[in-house]
Amino acid sequence: MSEINPTQDRQTESVLRKTWHEITQPFIDLVHAPRALWGVNLAYTIEGLSYFGILTYLAIHFSDFVFKGVEHADIWSHEMVMVLTAGIAIAMVLLGFVPDKLGVRRALIFSFVFLLIGRIVMSAAPTVFGMMPNGIWSSLHILTMVGIIFVIIGYGVYQPAAYAAVRQFTTPKTASMAYAMLYALMNAGSSLAMMAFLLRDDKFLGLGINGTFWVYTALTLVSLLVTIFVLSKKTVEKTLASVRAENASIASDNKLLGTEKQKTDIGKLPIPSKVPTTSWIVLAGILIAIYFRVPDPWRYILEAIVLAVPIIIALLPDRLKVPVIRWVAAHPLADPRFFFFIFALMPVQTLFTYNWLVLPQYISRAFAGGWIGDYYEIASNANPILIFILVPVITALTYKRNVYNMMVWGTFVMGSSAFILALGPTPLTLIAYIILMTIGEAMWSARFLQYATEIAPADRAGQYQGVAQLPWFLTKFLVPLLYSGQIMERYCPAEGPKDTGQMWLIFGFIAVMSPILLLLARKWMMKDFKIKHEG
Repeated sequence: MSEINPTQDRQTESVLRKTWHEITQPFIDLVHAPRALWGVNLAYTIEGLSYFGILTYLAIHFSDFVFKGVEHADIWSHEMVMVLTAGIAIAMVLLGFVPDKLGVRRALIFSFVFLLIGRIVMSAAPTVFGMMPNGIWSSLHILTMVGIIFVIIGYGVYQPAAYAAVRQFTTPKTASMAYAMLYALMNAGSSLAMMAFLLRDDKFLGLGINGTFWVYTALTLVSLLVTIFVLSKKTVEKTLASVRAENASIASDNKLLGTEKQKTDIGKLPIPSKVPTTSWIVLAGILIAIYFRVPDPWRYILEAIVLAVPIIIALLPDRLKVPVIRWVAAHPLADPRFFFFIFALMPVQTLFTYNWLVLPQYISRAFAGGWIGDYYEIASNANPILIFILVPVITALTYKRNVYNMMVWGTFVMGSSAFILALGPTPLTLIAYIILMTIGEAMWSARFLQYATEIAPADRAGQYQGVAQLPWFLTKFLVPLLYSGQIMERYCPAEGPKDTGQMWLIFGFIAVMSPILLLLARKWMMKDFKIKHEG
């Protein structure tokens, strides 16, 4: 009989206590949060449910209804979802200034109005044109895309406005709590989409996918009303005044610590003699893959951009050319190790894209006729609630581990999970895939921005974090554009024989490229690199 190790028991108790604290603290903080944060967080929770709820159904809605009977319906449906997800990423870059111009309250109201209009149009399209011929560029397709454009604009403003609101309504002492609360409530809200079968299925309310869209549209109206009445002008003014007073007190108490970090002077940076070879290889690979896949109109646009940018820079007068080249030299992507790091993660990040693009269709088709296939929303939306629970657990267990090693092991666990589904569609393989994928995600995703921050110069961490999101955007764009629809159509069609094991084998080989690349480059990535680790 083995002896009990008191030290180990204390460590286990400490981990459990820390985990429970991380899980429950956001909800405790929410109870005590000021009214302004209630206005932001309550609407954010509802919007998490509405957005991910609709996203769960969107590819199925296009394949089985809008493009029903159309050749290559799966390919088209995946590309339409790409318009939404990639469009939102672009819109956030282009419209991020709106909260600064309008103020966060008016920006939030503006965004919910656009989201509401977009979802009304998307939900009404099947009612208005449902009896007319469907297909590509049919009235049903066009009206649905008009709704998606409104949603893109709305969400492009909403996400920056929500985070700007949290920043404005908190002090340095409360900011971490507020952001953790926002993250936790978003996951809690999106996980509720797993219960949407109660709305859709004929055995319950029987609203169908389109009727469920209307429920999410109504919830968008609720979010708008919450923002208008809970986040009132008086509440905002009162909160901002309180924050200013507390910040002034903090500044007074800490005036000897300094108030501003030194910023990099881009004009003093040297002009590089050459762009790193790794950058050229990865960039060339992406462009070639896009070039041979996209149809002619988009291919011509790509050719024009690739040719025009260097020509434009070459024709610029020196007074403009030198600052542009120096800006390029100072950009995080000019750092070869950072460039390699973020693009090496693209293969494993494809699994995130499959969660809304492939998984709902796969489960509904591969498990058709059974309980899992009938209620595919449960399995396809289990990830957020598992992430919410597992991130603090994994973080507490591994906080002393080397960050880069955690990235390697985490991406390996997550990427290899796809091979489980290659064994065939059974309840056991599906459950194992979801759990293993989520454990892997919890191992590395929490360390991703930490590593991106630590690899950056001390005064440019924010810029590096922003650029680190680029591959996430590219996966939203490239996965549906290059292969997901074709693979779905070939190996898991709506009708006919299926070979889903082959499909997930392909997905698995793509995903495990990330840990392989990170492992092969470990010595180079860690050379002369100072990073905290105790284990």
